[in-house]
Amino acid sequence: MAQLNVNLSDVNEKDAEGGGGVIIPRDRYLLNIVEGEVKRNSKNTGDLFEYKAEVVEGEFAGVKVFGNINVTHQNITAQKIGQAQLAALAEATGIGKANLTDTDQLLFQPFYADLDVETYKGRDNSDKERMVVKKFIHAGNANEPPPSKAPAANDNVKATTTTTTQANPSTARSTQNGGAAASGGGRQMPWQRTA
Repeated sequence: MAQLNVNLSDVNEKDAEGGGGVIIPRDRYLLNIVEGEVKRNSKNTGDLFEYKAEVVEGEFAGVKVFGNINVTHQNITAQKIGQAQLAALAEATGIGKANLTDTDQLLFQPFYADLDVETYKGRDNSDKERMVVKKFIHAGNANEPPPSKAPAANDNVKATTTTTTQANPSTARSTQNGGAAASGGGRQMPWQRTA
């Protein structure tokens, strides 16, 4: 027998699932980046910003979302898309794209993002799912609706229908402080902060 010199009493056994992490409904969430680094991509064709973000409020606070953004790439289209994503993230945090000079500036800066579910092939060639950032929310796109919580049309899941008896049901997701997420709701958005 081998001695285990660890205390497992505070470990969440649900973390053993591995794979892409916890899957939460498609929606708009307040997040912040807790880790990030720029490194060479696996095919040595460019540099990417690899980050780990987490939801910081509401029912799903603490859920991790992992992402990569191309900073440079030999494919000009991939580089253009990646740099546009990086600019949108800088705007969403309130730093501003003209002021972003180091990825450390992005750490622990709250921002809104629309999250979606992506299917990918695991190492064992099985289908897996993970949460991905679909869009960073900033002043230029804040009035666009968040993604539907319903599965996408190509999910091959039969849609369920429900009826409501409310006269005017609200579709806004409320936040912990009672405001509506990313719709103003009395909350100052990250890009509206003053120094």
